[in-house]
Order: sequence, then C-alpha cells, then structure tokens
Amino acid sequence: MLDLEEAQVVAITAAKKAGDRILKGFEEDLRIDTKGDPVDRVTQVDLDCQQTIIEIIHKKFPDHVCIGEETIPNQPATPPLPTAPAKPVWLIDPLDGTSNFIKRLPLCGTSIGLEVNGEVVLGVLHFPVFGWTYTAVKGRGAYRDGKRIHVSACARLQDAMIAECYSDRIHRGKNVMFPPVLAYRKFGSAITSLAFTADGRIDGTGLLCYPWDIAAARVIIPEAGGALSWQYASATGDRDIVRCIASCEGIHAELQSFVKQAV
Repeated sequence: MLDLEEAQVVAITAAKKAGDRILKGFEEDLRIDTKGDPVDRVTQVDLDCQQTIIEIIHKKFPDHVCIGEETIPNQPATPPLPTAPAKPVWLIDPLDGTSNFIKRLPLCGTSIGLEVNGEVVLGVLHFPVFGWTYTAVKGRGAYRDGKRIHVSACARLQDAMIAECYSDRIHRGKNVMFPPVLAYRKFGSAITSLAFTADGRIDGTGLLCYPWDIAAARVIIPEAGGALSWQYASATGDRDIVRCIASCEGIHAELQSFVKQAV
C-alpha cells in the first residue's frame, strides 16, 4: 500500500531541489532552444530539473512511472500517458513558465502530481523565487507552506478576476474575445494561475496546456474548495493538449461556458 505522507515528502523534496536549480539558473547565461515552436522554449535548467526530480522519485519508488515535459538527451524519451496505468504515475512539469524564467520574471516553478488508478491523489507546486510551496493530499485539504488555503467566494463572473484563457502558442496573432469579467490577468505560467486560484488571489483560470501542467492542481484545487474540470482538446492521443477550467464553485459554470465558446 502506497504511503501518501511518505510520497508527499519525496515530492516536496524533489520540487525544492528543482527550485534550487531554478534559482541558480537566474544567475547563468542561458542557452535557449525551441521545441518546434518559437514560443515553446527550453533551457538546460528545464532538463536538469526534470532529471533531478525523476532521480529523487525513483530512488524511493523505483517501480513508479515518471512522465515529464522534457525529453532528457541520451535517455529514453518521455513515455506516453498511460490510458490504464497499472502502476502509480508521477506527472512532472520541471519548470513551468520557462519564458518568464528566461526573462528573469519570478512567475515560474515546478509542478509534481501523483496519479493512482487515473486519479491524482497528491500534488505539489513550488515557486522558488517566492519560497512558496503548495501541497495537497486527497481528502486532507490544501496548504501553502503549511497553512490551509481556500478558493475565493466570488459568485458571479462579472465580478471575477480571471487569468490566462488564451495560449501564447495557439492564439498568437489572432483576435480573441475579452472575458466578460471585472479584471483579466495573464501570468505566462499555468501553475501560477492555478496556485493563485487555489488560495483566492484570483477567482479562476482557463488554460490550454498539457497534462503535466495541471496534474498537481487536479488535487490542490478541489482540496481548496474549488472546482477543476478538464478534457483533451482533441482526440489525437498521447501528449495531447488539454482544456482546463479551474475556479471557485460560484463562477465555474459561467467560466466553462465562456471558455467553450471563445477558446
């Protein structure tokens, strides 16, 4: 039987170790590569963080599956997302907000989620510049640095502060519909929008991203009293883009309707 408390300690350790590498990277001259799209950039820091996280997880759980955003040179390619995983699966975004990181903007960090039988049961988000660590284990609440957090009490979309909704990669150069909200923000980092939703700094977010971007939030948002819904944006298979809506309960249906219509 998997000990989730033990697994959470491993995840926090791995995320903070990756955070140390990110902080060091802020002082380095970075080599920047792209992954097919000019917006989709990667640095050696991304790769180092992923390798570090996987090594820490596999040291404690050698039979678990690790799925990360980056393919590490000279190692097997990141495996496809299992449709019916027989073993626990760790979904890892080693450095979310790479473009922010490249520009030395602090809105970047690490996401680690543990999925068992298709359900994320443990999540960690770590933001090294701020020293924030968001955690949740299914059924035990959501926390930031050990303090309980909760989504906002916003009840109407017109009164809400909403983040993201549009993707730099997908919507670049296109006309888009401004959300019918009180205020709109774009942080350039999926996990930033999700973390800020979890602790009530904003009221919700709509994302077009990848499964590892939302893995930790799939447990953190509900445990913070919010709602998170997601689905694959198309039916093309593994490593596919997902559409995710996360918010307080009061505006979830309205935000879903807007994102479905506009994105």
